[in-house]
Amino acid sequence: MTLSAAEKQQKEIRDKFVAFSFASADFLLEIDKNGKILFTAGQVQSLTGKETSELIGLDWLSIFSKATHGNLNALLKGVQKAGRIGPLMVDFINDQSKSMQKAVIMGMTIPDSPNIFLTFNATQSFFDFLAVGDYQDSRLLDEKQFEAAAMKAFQTAKKEGKEVDVTFLEVDKIEEYKKSLSFDEASNFNDNFQALLKEQSFEGNTASQVDDNKYAIVHDAEISPDFIEEKIQELVSRSASTTEDLGLKSKTVDSGIDNLNEREARRALIYTINQMEEGGLDVVGDNLTSSFDHYLKENAAKITRLKTIVGQQAFKLNFQPIVFIPSEEICHYEALVRFTSDDASPYELIVFGEDIGIAADMDMAIMKQAMGYIQNNVEENPGLRIAVNISGQSIQSEIFFDKLLESIDETDSSPDNLMFEITESTAISDLEKVNAYIQRLRTRGFEVCLDDFGAGAASFQYLNALDIDCVKIDGKYIRDALNSSRDEAMVRNLSRMCQDLGVTTIAEMVETQEQLDYLINIGVTKAQGWLFGKPVKKAEYKGRN
Repeated sequence: MTLSAAEKQQKEIRDKFVAFSFASADFLLEIDKNGKILFTAGQVQSLTGKETSELIGLDWLSIFSKATHGNLNALLKGVQKAGRIGPLMVDFINDQSKSMQKAVIMGMTIPDSPNIFLTFNATQSFFDFLAVGDYQDSRLLDEKQFEAAAMKAFQTAKKEGKEVDVTFLEVDKIEEYKKSLSFDEASNFNDNFQALLKEQSFEGNTASQVDDNKYAIVHDAEISPDFIEEKIQELVSRSASTTEDLGLKSKTVDSGIDNLNEREARRALIYTINQMEEGGLDVVGDNLTSSFDHYLKENAAKITRLKTIVGQQAFKLNFQPIVFIPSEEICHYEALVRFTSDDASPYELIVFGEDIGIAADMDMAIMKQAMGYIQNNVEENPGLRIAVNISGQSIQSEIFFDKLLESIDETDSSPDNLMFEITESTAISDLEKVNAYIQRLRTRGFEVCLDDFGAGAASFQYLNALDIDCVKIDGKYIRDALNSSRDEAMVRNLSRMCQDLGVTTIAEMVETQEQLDYLINIGVTKAQGWLFGKPVKKAEYKGRN
């Protein structure tokens, strides 16, 4: 049989898909836009209980548990809009054993093909290696997840020249309505309601439940709130014999992606969500730009106070030791800023400073104080070495970086005494530019560390794009590694990967001997935590008590 040119091209696309995907996937599926199975390969029999030939022509939903059908339909529509989507946790149903097998699905479309290509990973090793956060599941995003997903949606829309809005929904009588249904009916309605919101959201994954009866969705500006309300009412009509009044209200907010930077948009979104939770839709503004303006007005006195503190360097530095393991000899200290006399955590003020656009000023003031401390103490303590934080916001600024180099030259700072930690407090958008800055520091001999690794969704992307000397593993994974298989897998695999890359690892929040023994066993290089010393006013090189 002779293939046409179009058929040859399609076969070529499929072959590339199979060859590429078999490196990591256990099961491959190609379906048309209606969900009909066209091609499959991999662990077909073990996952589905069917032969490959038996699957061709079937509805793809037939091989999954009914509980995941709503989310799979939303995924199918989302991948047709966005070109790719996932990961999503699903349950395969084995037709012979009737058992269920969990797998992670990811989907994509290919240019010039109307079909959808899906990969599935069902092996435990895959789950272990990717144990860096929660997979998508049947639930809507929580507030924190929604913030991150919304920011990503804003950035993607801006790059692609699209317009997106944020719609807030109040459904006052939704719980009352669900109580009027049977358990199965209520469960089914809930699944379909959440799937509906996901389906209307940007790339199928920017819908959130922010309170008991309040929801938020980032979506294409072409989708109107009236359309979303109509879809919800249709769902109610299908779920009940009579049309019920859910007390549904909505308010759409212009995202303002052309007027706000990423940090401002995040703060404006958080502020708007908080306002809605406290006062309902009536207090929600028309756009995020006005929300950010209100946020600034409400915090005017706090802004003035923080700017004064930074301008006058009216803060102090504490120093926490970082040790080699297993020797526990001090390697260097991290400089930690303290704004209050009681040494309270500065986290909220640092984040606030980033929100109002003075992160670079804060970082430079802290940097200068740290350089001054080194100058005043290095003669009596020749081994003194201090790591100073640079926020993700500051390291992207050419003005900040030029001032940093000037300060290094003016103080004659040596890489023997100074190193830098890049924090993930703000997403780094121009990784190529930031990597160029980092390499200029490294060329001068300064070590650069990536701080809080694993805390942000982009950590692995940063590690791939930035040539750095060291990774500091977020303390929450260290804290939970001995009690959570997911966190243990995260730390173990990260340590192994960094060893392969020649990157040093530092574990944060090490507080017990048991944690230290575990870190030694998996090859982590250095550690920081109360086991070795709390932050102190003077950096001194001595062993653990």
